Amino acid sequence: MRDIEQITLNLSGYDQYSEVLIESAGTRIALSIYRSGDLSPCIVFIPGTMTHPLFYDDFLTLLAREGFNVAGIHPVSHGKSPREKKLYSFDDMLQNVRDTVTYCISNISENVIVMGSSQGGILCLAAACSDDRIKAAFPHNVLIPGLKNSISVTSFPKFLKPFNGALTSTMKLAAIIAPGLQVPVTFYLEFDRVTSSQSVHDLFYADPLGLTSYPLYFLSSLFSADLRKISDGSIKCPVVVIASTGDRLFSYDYCLEVYEKIAAPRKEMLVFNEPYHLIFNECPERIIGPVVQKLKEYE
Repeated sequence: MRDIEQITLNLSGYDQYSEVLIESAGTRIALSIYRSGDLSPCIVFIPGTMTHPLFYDDFLTLLAREGFNVAGIHPVSHGKSPREKKLYSFDDMLQNVRDTVTYCISNISENVIVMGSSQGGILCLAAACSDDRIKAAFPHNVLIPGLKNSISVTSFPKFLKPFNGALTSTMKLAAIIAPGLQVPVTFYLEFDRVTSSQSVHDLFYADPLGLTSYPLYFLSSLFSADLRKISDGSIKCPVVVIASTGDRLFSYDYCLEVYEKIAAPRKEMLVFNEPYHLIFNECPERIIGPVVQKLKEYE
């Protein structure tokens, strides 16, 4: 567990922690490296909306202590990555994942498992569709933007469900007119569904490396991301979807709907009976055992 000073300075509490910059998507991104051992598999970890790996430091430290190397991605212009690219897209972040996999294979381990939480879970599954080097994908939460029920994840009124396509088209047009317009997270997500913990809420908003808004250009690319390959056989690795029955943002029923559409050589769900969306943050000690046990089945 990080102490107050480490949290304030955005330092890891892990003793074999380091950081590196790599080239990706026409700019540079930072990676948080948690070393466990030269022969250990490597988990590429993709953080959620507007955050970075150190937001999940307790969980990633537990993974490293359980025998996994971890490479946490600070996506383009997020966290400790340089703010060199003002407009970035979902595809840029997907390229971040591919380039991190390349770095890990060359410098840490050829045995790479990709894991992501929330928005990172969406990227995790998208990466599995296009990168045959990945040994297994562990998305925490899954989403297909084109599904009508995907609106249930957002703060948009449910009566707009039949007009999901029109909403996406409108957002694309607005992004052409004002691509750099900053859209606060509360515009499209209800934050009390993300977390009811005051300490996590305070950490998110007080984090000097965190973001609280996205350029409209990125949001448009996220809401219009084409993830049809999830269902067409493009995924060549096993997929383990992590979900929580009490998740108020990504409902368990919605995750099941997406899970049924995933076509993979092997797939299963790892389900926790927890009343949280941010299970990696709010109850890491309770979930780490089953997560590690499942990871070891695929390493």
